[in-house]
Amino acid sequence: MASFLVFSSLPYTVSAESPRVQEPAYAKWGRLAVFETGKRYPDYDIVDYLYVGRTTVQNEDIVERFKLWIRKGASEKGVIITITLTPNGVFKGISFQETAR
Repeated sequence: MASFLVFSSLPYTVSAESPRVQEPAYAKWGRLAVFETGKRYPDYDIVDYLYVGRTTVQNEDIVERFKLWIRKGASEKGVIITITLTPNGVFKGISFQETAR
């Protein structure tokens, strides 16, 4: 009985690409929240970011909420950013509310 080994002249390659991670749906609005907070509080550093969540209000508008922690020297405060979108996801408005810890 004979055994045969066949070697291909084509190079064997292994792809080390990692699977693409899909960006969360709120990421676009999170970037807007960070950008607008930076404009509103230019002397503060943003030190923390939290996505609070998405809700739908009675008129079917979508509300995305974020909480950013900002610091200027020894002064720190939280800022709740509320972004309102139409039912089909078009930007409608943004509001800021300062909070204590």
